[in-house]
Amino acid sequence: MTTMTEPQRLSQPSYADVTPERPPYLWAGLVVLGALVLYVLTLAPTTQFWDTSEYIAAAYVLGIPHPPGNPLFVLIAHTWGLLPLAAGYAMRINLLAAVTSAIAAGSWFLVSERLMREWVPARLPRRLAAIAGALVAATAFTVWNQSVVNEKVYTLSLLSIALVLWLIVRWDDQPAGEGHDHHLLMIVFLLALTSTNHMMGVLVGPAVVVLLFPLLKNERPADDAARRVEWSQWFVFCSVYALIVASGLENAGPLKLAAVLFLGALGYAFLQARNWDFALAVLLVAIVGLSVYFFLPIRAAQFPPINEGEPTTWKTLWDVLTRQQYGKPPVWERQATLWAQLGMWFQYFSWQWGRDFPGSIQAGLAVVFGALGLLGAVRHWMADRRRAIALTVLVATFTLLLIFYLNFKYGYSWQPEKQLAREVRERDYFFIASFALWGVWVGMGLATLMEWITEALEAREPDGARRWLLATPVLVLALIPLWGNHLTASRQGETLARDFAVDLLQSVEPYGVLVTAGDNDTFPLWYAQEVEHVRQDVTVVNLSLANTDWYVRQLQRSRPLLAQAHGQAAQLLGRVRAGLPAAGVLARRAQDVREPGRPHGDARSAAAGPPISRAR
Repeated sequence: MTTMTEPQRLSQPSYADVTPERPPYLWAGLVVLGALVLYVLTLAPTTQFWDTSEYIAAAYVLGIPHPPGNPLFVLIAHTWGLLPLAAGYAMRINLLAAVTSAIAAGSWFLVSERLMREWVPARLPRRLAAIAGALVAATAFTVWNQSVVNEKVYTLSLLSIALVLWLIVRWDDQPAGEGHDHHLLMIVFLLALTSTNHMMGVLVGPAVVVLLFPLLKNERPADDAARRVEWSQWFVFCSVYALIVASGLENAGPLKLAAVLFLGALGYAFLQARNWDFALAVLLVAIVGLSVYFFLPIRAAQFPPINEGEPTTWKTLWDVLTRQQYGKPPVWERQATLWAQLGMWFQYFSWQWGRDFPGSIQAGLAVVFGALGLLGAVRHWMADRRRAIALTVLVATFTLLLIFYLNFKYGYSWQPEKQLAREVRERDYFFIASFALWGVWVGMGLATLMEWITEALEAREPDGARRWLLATPVLVLALIPLWGNHLTASRQGETLARDFAVDLLQSVEPYGVLVTAGDNDTFPLWYAQEVEHVRQDVTVVNLSLANTDWYVRQLQRSRPLLAQAHGQAAQLLGRVRAGLPAAGVLARRAQDVREPGRPHGDARSAAAGPPISRAR
């Protein structure tokens, strides 16, 4: 249990309010509303390139997108898409990204406001500084750009990260007892649940580990029994958290190790701390959260139109969850030098605060906002070292650990004059949480500037609360990303991907075959066919996916005549090589060719059986 401490200052002003405050949820709601209005005004009206079309189509047909399958997103987006919130289905799913990111902004406000109570005693200036931090977090280029289109599943992960961080901060303020444990149970459930969306969301866990660590707590119980309960809570959380993380790693070794750790934590809870019921409850809520993964084999067995990896067996399910399809090298085999990978993060960081401006101004703003963030981090360490450690560990996890683990090739625009093995696109979106958390630090840095101004005005203005109000104009710096990104981050009016897909499909002869190679020439076609039902007679064949056995099987199920033609071609080639006449094969093939323009429902032969959903 922890209690609120006095701000660590050389002199404590008499006007400091030491009465515990309720969280300003109304203010947080206004922050959510403001961010949502901004995102809606710049929202993409339809689908976009890259993964947007795949995820929207998968949500529509309740399908399975590329590994790891993202079942939580598919279920939430499918349900959300049923709500009549916009005329177009794609715009509804884009709105989901806006709503989740806006709620995350409100959570950043709550976290910032609570943490700054340690050195900003004036309530209104403190809340304005927290709004400034939330604004910077919400309008950072990558955050804003990803919040106006459902290009990835990362805004849902961003929301879970913000909620877990707020819950552990609230847990830290609560007295010990049953309600205290309920906060931890909710945190574990959210961590397990967000892992079924994307493993990025579970990376908030280290902050929880730090704040739970007994030796870092400001106040600890005097009796040994209560201290054993503290250690048991920490052991149980760490072991269950390890189970959640290991469920998304590339091999089963860490999962087995995590299971052993939990058995040890359960033994300690049973024999020493006498809180075995808490340990079992934590495991139970984690299992309930992870159970969303069962959607994958259940739905895959129904062969939806989008069924990537086709996880119908335990082996294929494991392959999907561990992303075996991608075949990335081990982390110790670097795909680019570590210094270059760090440099690419700094390049993406420089984009966040003024992407609309020339490169020189972007670099200058990166220095300004980088300094403000570091200033806020240092001031937080001076005021509340324990929570500052937690936040610093969290930022390091979403920057240094991600840089090392993701092991990207050289960035698309990194040293373009050199011939290097590059990523196919910019990867800034993987660091969306890093840039949002930096916005929280920037808010703290602006609050520190306000503190300096109040100290400078002390001789002229004896009223401390008034001095804080006079210092608030410095918060206008938080508006820079809003102005500096409003052109580049916006997706308003962008319809190119949808237009491209519709025009390409309409250009094909009836029952034709379109051969594609990558994401941008495939996923928009999937969207147009499955969501807008454009030219569903056309077969799309992706050459990259054709290297997998599951994709070939799906083509055979969805297009039996195409598979039959492939077999007859192989038979014809064999007869020619053997010197046998090919007329018989050609005659049978001619009987199977349907007339152009016949209805799609008549395309199958009688032997093909009932219609089967097309699975790519």
